[in-house]
Amino acid sequence: MFHLGSIRGTTIALDFSFFILVGLFVITSYNPDLGIHYALLWIPILFLSILIHELAHAAMFGIFGYGSSQIVLGGIGGHTVAAARRDAKPWQEMVISIAGPVSSFLLAWLMVMLYQRVAFVRQDPMLIAFVPEMIRANFFWGIFNCIPVTPLDGGQAVRSFLRIFLPDRKAFPIAVWIGIVVGAAVAIYGLIARQIFVAVLIAWYVFMNYQQWQYYRDHGTPGD
Repeated sequence: MFHLGSIRGTTIALDFSFFILVGLFVITSYNPDLGIHYALLWIPILFLSILIHELAHAAMFGIFGYGSSQIVLGGIGGHTVAAARRDAKPWQEMVISIAGPVSSFLLAWLMVMLYQRVAFVRQDPMLIAFVPEMIRANFFWGIFNCIPVTPLDGGQAVRSFLRIFLPDRKAFPIAVWIGIVVGAAVAIYGLIARQIFVAVLIAWYVFMNYQQWQYYRDHGTPGD
C-alpha cells in the first residue's frame, strides 16, 4: 500500500492491485504503429478518472457532515470509506453512491468542452490522443458504475433508495435480486458484444450477489 497524501483530512492510498490494472490497460492498448507512449497515456487516464470518482464520494461524506474519508485506489477501481458512514440516512447513502458516476459524466463533459473550445487541445499531438480517451473512459466508467449490482455504485444506490421506503430486511433481498437479474442480462449482452472482460466481471458480481442472497436466506440481513 502506497500512501499518496491527504486532501482536507481525506487520505489517498494506492494498492498494489492498481498497478496490475494499469499494466493490463497499457499492454492491451499497445500499438506498435503508434508507439508505447500512447499506451502509457492510460496511466494518467486511469489514475485521474478513478481518483476524481472517489473524491466525489468523499466530498459528499464531508458535505453531509460525516468527516474525512479513506480513499484506496486498487482492484478494478477504488473505494472510499468514512468512519461515520453507518450513521448516514438512506437518502444520503443514495446521494453519496450516485456522486461517483455523476462526477465521471461531468469529467467527460468537461473534456468535451475543452476539446471543442480550446484550439490548443486540438493541435497538440498528445492532447489529441489523451482527451478523447479521457472522454470515453469516463463515460464508460460512469455507465458501468450505474449498473444496479453490488459492489458497484448503482447497486448501492438501489438498496439505499429502497431503504427510504422499506426496512432493510425487505430492501436488501429486493436489491440483491435486481442486481442478479440485471447483472445477468448485462453479462449475456457483454458476451454477445464480445466484451469478454466486462461480461466476466459482471458475472462475478452476479455470483457475489447470489452468495449474499444465500447468506440472507440462512442468516438474515448482513450486519444484523
